[in-house]
Amino acid sequence: MGTKLTQGTVNKIAEEHEAGQQVYDADVSGLRIVVGSKSSSYKLVGRINDGSNRYVSIIIGRTDEVSLKTAREKAAELKLALRRGEDPRTAKRTVPSLRSAWERYKETRGAELQPSTVAWYEEKVVGVLRSILDIPLDKLDRETVRALHEKITKKNGPYGANGAMRALKAVYNDAARTQDLPPNPVSRAVRMNKEAPRKWALDAAGLTEAWRCLDTMEDQVRAACWTVMLLTGLRSHDARSMRWEHLDADGVLTVPSPKGGADRAFRLPLPRHLLQVLERVRQETAPLESPFVFPSITSKSGHIEEMRRTDEFPHAPHQMRHTYRTWSLEAGVDMQTVTLLMNHRPAGVTWGYVTRAHLLGHMREAQEKVCAALVKHRGG
Repeated sequence: MGTKLTQGTVNKIAEEHEAGQQVYDADVSGLRIVVGSKSSSYKLVGRINDGSNRYVSIIIGRTDEVSLKTAREKAAELKLALRRGEDPRTAKRTVPSLRSAWERYKETRGAELQPSTVAWYEEKVVGVLRSILDIPLDKLDRETVRALHEKITKKNGPYGANGAMRALKAVYNDAARTQDLPPNPVSRAVRMNKEAPRKWALDAAGLTEAWRCLDTMEDQVRAACWTVMLLTGLRSHDARSMRWEHLDADGVLTVPSPKGGADRAFRLPLPRHLLQVLERVRQETAPLESPFVFPSITSKSGHIEEMRRTDEFPHAPHQMRHTYRTWSLEAGVDMQTVTLLMNHRPAGVTWGYVTRAHLLGHMREAQEKVCAALVKHRGG
């Protein structure tokens, strides 16, 4: 049975009760005073409304430091939290903003990603999504995200808007591993813009003009890098960061960290024509004593940092990959072999039983076919 407590009775409680006794407050259920040998404290006992039927005890404070009025007010707040299913003993986590979640993503996932991939995410999150950078993730509702996607589509185009939403979705999902967040608003609210595959492989006339540009390019080391991408289908980073130590005596190149990380590392036989091009590069760059095939004395990485469209060569790096894939089929190479050459992930269970290392001879034959089909348009 509860006691009608007043501040006066609280002040004398140690005199009137023995240590170890509990005095229940008649006005606030669950609130009691625990009498100790040296001091007494307010304590609330209540059940968490989370389906577990758990009871918890929460110390509010000492009676000589907290007034009865304050203790009752605090008890009322705690009981409200218990009714909401919260455990007041557990410190409530602050939901991170998109900015904080992105920094965390870089810390935990950055080492697994290519620098170019991290830079792509950075540009999307910090640049394109800057209007929501400092909003807590649990406050990003569906309407906000949907409207933002539409706005970015108008400003940056359908591909840019879709890319920004993919970046937001990835960072949000990563944060949800450690935070109790609502369902991902990108998945729930955004209808991605339709993306048609780019049809920008060079045709025969385009190849002839591309070869002319490469043959007359002032920087022949850079021209050789373009040639690598054209004759192998390698992605820009994989070509730019090639090391001599990764090219063995049989003309097989090891790509240690392609898209997908080190787990996707692969070996690729290079065609004879390309090996001749690279030997000329080796002779030209020998004075630099660089471990890189395409060195740069001005970049932090030590190799050529960027390949992009210029007046001298008006084509995009990934356009070389499209061209390689298209002309591989034109040369009569089957799609499964093209998949291997381009290090795409093959579909089907059967591929799980294929050992790629045993196919280097077959891949070399295919490379020579593709190279011949491309080089025949060089002219002169």
